[in-house]
Amino acid sequence: MPVPTALMFRGGRLLPRLPRWPATEFAESDYRHGSGTLRLRIVHIDWDHSIIRDGATWLEADAVEIDSAGHLAGRRQILIRAERLPAPLARKRPRLRV
Repeated sequence: MPVPTALMFRGGRLLPRLPRWPATEFAESDYRHGSGTLRLRIVHIDWDHSIIRDGATWLEADAVEIDSAGHLAGRRQILIRAERLPAPLARKRPRLRV
């Protein structure tokens, strides 16, 4: 399943794509409409549409659930507490030489 990635160039060549967000565990209090701890690899976050409920800001995310054995368990749309979202990997700007 493709994951949004940051393109990287080294020596004028395109390197293999790297996942944008690492797999992260979310406690039951960090996401809505579920129970127990979830391990997710976030694919996309809708930064433009935040939802404020219970005094907290929530963002809708598309994610791939990962089971306890490390296998992909399926794709989910989920509301995650904004302050618990991991920062994406930094995009490295290619060094262009003339």
